[in-house]
Amino acid sequence: MKYLTIIRHAKSSWDTPGLSDHDRSLNKRGNLAAPAVGRFLATTYFGKGGGAQIVVPPDQIIASTATRATSTAEHLRAAFGLERERVLLASRLYLAEKQVILDVVRGLDENLVHGVIVGHNPGMHDFCDSILSRASIPKMPTCAAVMISLPHAYWGLADWGEAQLLAYVTPKALERRFPSDYAGISSLGDDD
Repeated sequence: MKYLTIIRHAKSSWDTPGLSDHDRSLNKRGNLAAPAVGRFLATTYFGKGGGAQIVVPPDQIIASTATRATSTAEHLRAAFGLERERVLLASRLYLAEKQVILDVVRGLDENLVHGVIVGHNPGMHDFCDSILSRASIPKMPTCAAVMISLPHAYWGLADWGEAQLLAYVTPKALERRFPSDYAGISSLGDDD
């Protein structure tokens, strides 16, 4: 069995007119949400900080080359306790459609058990909805994480409609459920 966590980049800034979309950085909320979501996944699912390990911790993070995605990946890497060399950048994940994301998954090193992909909507949401066998994801706001299991021993066999949903985490859900621990990581009035 293989595990995959799909994470949409954290909230980015639109404060610099003329800056290319690719080069937009995280805003204040994004810089709060990315490490918070990473810590939640690490402690709740990966056994960090003395909790029970429910899912094998990630071996590698593969991120879009966009600044907002690489910054999100760096926050996640630190929260997961991965070495810097365990983060790979893939230019084809920038604004990728679902088939490109599936191709990236199929190309993962077969020695990896749990991969994390950081990218963009609408491709990330479309990918999750298409690869899940029974569940569906209502939306994928910034810094949302979708954790799934694939029923194969090989990444190359991954295909549509066969994954099981293990977790769906959003900054808004964390802030609502644990306001003292996650205050300010979402905009409670927005979908994003």
